[in-house]
Amino acid sequence: MLERRVMVDILTGVMALAAVVVVAVFLYTPKAGPQGSSEVEETATGSQEPTRTEFGTGVPADFPADIPIEDGTQAEQSYSLNYAGQKQLTIVFASVKTVKENYALYADFLAKQGWNVSNKYESPKLSSLYGMKESNDINVTIGEQKSDASLKSQVSISVLKK
Repeated sequence: MLERRVMVDILTGVMALAAVVVVAVFLYTPKAGPQGSSEVEETATGSQEPTRTEFGTGVPADFPADIPIEDGTQAEQSYSLNYAGQKQLTIVFASVKTVKENYALYADFLAKQGWNVSNKYESPKLSSLYGMKESNDINVTIGEQKSDASLKSQVSISVLKK
């Protein structure tokens, strides 16, 4: 039984790492877009660093209004990263719903709204969904919340607008 538990923990960690790698790859892969954006700084080596804008406990400006965010929640993180020709909008919040409940909510939302979900992972402690629609990408990651008994999970939603 202990070996099975260790294997589940290792698999959960690997899947979380894979989700982070997928997001990093699509964020740092050069995309064709408008040239000369004033929000992107170019260093002497020619690499581009995104401009980060913090939104505190509010929802990022330009965050798609149709994406469900739990009522009565306050953002733990809320920011945008502006790259040349694309923008990532992210919100992270604690939820009173379980990982399973939030996974079902976002899987249903993405299906009904016509997102093409190309990668999904579901487990009791960590679940994620990655999808594409038109020129946008979305990554929803839901993890178990242990710090507060009334809060059951943490939800991170990142939208990449290209």
